[in-house]
Amino acid sequence: MEIDERVRKKFNELISAANQLKHGSEHGQVRNEAHLQGCVGWLASVQNIVHLVVTNPTNPYRTCVDKICGMNRGYCTHDSVGEVSVILTSLLQDIDSGLLASIEDQTRAAVFDDFLDHAKEYSKNNRKNEAGVIAGVVFEDTLRSICRNEGITEQGRKLDTLIDDLVKSGKLAQVKAKRAKVAAHVRTKATHAQWDEFELDDVNTTIIFTEELILKHLEN
Repeated sequence: MEIDERVRKKFNELISAANQLKHGSEHGQVRNEAHLQGCVGWLASVQNIVHLVVTNPTNPYRTCVDKICGMNRGYCTHDSVGEVSVILTSLLQDIDSGLLASIEDQTRAAVFDDFLDHAKEYSKNNRKNEAGVIAGVVFEDTLRSICRNEGITEQGRKLDTLIDDLVKSGKLAQVKAKRAKVAAHVRTKATHAQWDEFELDDVNTTIIFTEELILKHLEN
């Protein structure tokens, strides 16, 4: 997982600021009102950056930060800064090591698998439209997740263009690009309720191909 340089800069700024904010008075309390306000603002800023980077709400980094930031410690709020700063440093280290991406991808893959199971059931019952909508959405989310992991800008760009970019980067073979574009077609037509523009066989191809992408790029 790579993070934007602006995000990395913010991480470093917060960690640096914590080195000053986490120290209290000789009585173990915040030094003054300005110090207290600074700690409260720091904690809010940390929550914002962690939520931005860690999209899975059950991830331990996110739940721990939320728990500590949600505590009202009053004149000992600087203690929360000290605890959260350690978590923030560890989070940045795991991001740099590629560990967070692996955890996030595996969680996402599990969710995608559940959705695809629903699509398969609809397909077995010849409910092409419902199966097409679910399979198409999961395919798009999977493809965009792969692009983000590969550093390919995906926001606001069409699926066919992203497929071509993955081919150019060597992450998708040309022969598989054809199957990917069938899946992209199903996604587009199903979400626009153009039911006559795709067949059940196209939906099944989308399901199988999406499962292959998840297994290769997100579950490992």
